Amino acid sequence: MVDPKRPSELVTKLLARWCIPAGAVVTPTGHGTNNRTLRVSAGDRHWSLRISKNLTSAQVRAEHRLLAQLTQAGLPFAVPTPVPLPDGSTLADTPGGPATLCEWIPGVRPDLSQEVALERFGRAAAELSTALTDVAPQDTPNDWQGGPLEALPDVAALARDLTAAGLDARRAGTLRDGADQAIAAWKEIVGRLPTQVVHADLAASNVLVSPDTGAVTGVLDFEMAGYWIRAIELTVALALSGAAHGTGWPRRAAAVARGGAWGERLTAAELSALPDLILVRAMGSTLWRADRWRRGRSSLAEVANRLDVLAETLQWRTAEGSDLGHIVAAAKAG
Repeated sequence: MVDPKRPSELVTKLLARWCIPAGAVVTPTGHGTNNRTLRVSAGDRHWSLRISKNLTSAQVRAEHRLLAQLTQAGLPFAVPTPVPLPDGSTLADTPGGPATLCEWIPGVRPDLSQEVALERFGRAAAELSTALTDVAPQDTPNDWQGGPLEALPDVAALARDLTAAGLDARRAGTLRDGADQAIAAWKEIVGRLPTQVVHADLAASNVLVSPDTGAVTGVLDFEMAGYWIRAIELTVALALSGAAHGTGWPRRAAAVARGGAWGERLTAAELSALPDLILVRAMGSTLWRADRWRRGRSSLAEVANRLDVLAETLQWRTAEGSDLGHIVAAAKAG
């Protein structure tokens, strides 16, 4: 029987490069589909080992330059701190992708069903946005200036491929309708809003809080960070926290906005664009997952899930989404 705490030969060799003792306990972190992430423990020391499936070594080095700047920014929470190898570098190339070892950040995933937690989440997003203002585009893993629809595939052909694989007609229709509406929305946004470096993936799974006080203790996973529209930080925080859909969403959206004083941070044009940015992001996320499916890295069920989110977003945008900018603007910080 395989011991789940016994590291593989690859992991053992990797840890040896960082001079981690051979008897270290290694366990999966239990979340994430884009990387292999492990918790490493030796005595009272703990680390996180990530083997990236998506980033090149050059992109990881850029991510580490970004993290180095953030550690000097005076943030009230931690960000990953890469541990250097004996030669001073902070990544190790492996057959599975570049590997990074970081100091473990204590905390638990936040419960964003509570308004106070959403306020803290929104505040952390705003604090991070401020800290990223002066980061140079070349010190990030990605350049998102073209937007998520820049390399748009043949949507009709993609819908046919998905249908042939077993996707139902309703979801295939969502793909086509979503693409049409997102493209139209993006044409009204591109080149018209302030830009800066953004984290671009602020979900509950990428935030840690104290189990005792609920205060944010860390923000994780900067592999999606890049130069893009400033307002996308709030856009993603609203979408991935569940604060922009479902029963009672205006109250939850207001909590996120209030926590970070986002109504005062963003311009009128940014506030007006928030509903369309949420739609564009949902479409981009769907196409990204569909591309992974075509490459054999995601299941059809995962694509169907993204299409369900897109369908909900399309309905929300038509029925209620136009209120979002007003809600954010009116949510004054306490």
